[in-house]
Amino acid sequence: MSWLTVLGRILFSAFLGGLVGMEREIHGRAAGLRTHILVCVGATLFMITSIVVDIKYGQAGSVDASRIAAGVVTGIGFLGAGAIIRYGASIRGLTTAASIWAMAAIGLAVGAGIYEAAGITTIIILAVLILSRLEERMALKQPGKKLTVSLHAGSEVSEDDIRSIIEAYGGRITRVTFEENEKQRKKEIIFHVVLSRAYQKDIADEITSVSGVDNVLWQ
Repeated sequence: MSWLTVLGRILFSAFLGGLVGMEREIHGRAAGLRTHILVCVGATLFMITSIVVDIKYGQAGSVDASRIAAGVVTGIGFLGAGAIIRYGASIRGLTTAASIWAMAAIGLAVGAGIYEAAGITTIIILAVLILSRLEERMALKQPGKKLTVSLHAGSEVSEDDIRSIIEAYGGRITRVTFEENEKQRKKEIIFHVVLSRAYQKDIADEITSVSGVDNVLWQ
């Protein structure tokens, strides 16, 4: 394998990794442009190394070129797991972890010289990521809901405590108001929230578990 071939494959790999990484970077993901480029280029080099080792030492009969590539598939799982974070009852980072895993596959394909498959896969991955953004926007266009949080007298729970829980599930708060119920000696914080209906119960359950919260009501 000539050095020009090696250079071309690594540069093409960096380009494909950069396309997907840029999409992740634009949307503020922890694994962004640099991570995806490094994963893709690294996987490409592993594949090139496998091919060269097979060419040079394959005749000895004790060399299996696929073992290095198999190691990449196994090892990339640890990096992907690092991108997954738990927020309350929800899990974030699965899409980014999947894109990292896919970039390793693309890098291996480029390293093996299967440019068409690598290019087509990159286009499909970008299409899927863009589609996921559209799905999130569609969910946020649902009618806003009012979330009333009733607090015990003397409770130290603040607006920011509740806000962080709502925003962790992707909720967008448009307005916050406060009301005092002197008769029942309670304070109510009313959040006007735009949020996918799928997370309303999870948010209510998590806020209810906070010490000092008396009741949570979606309207």
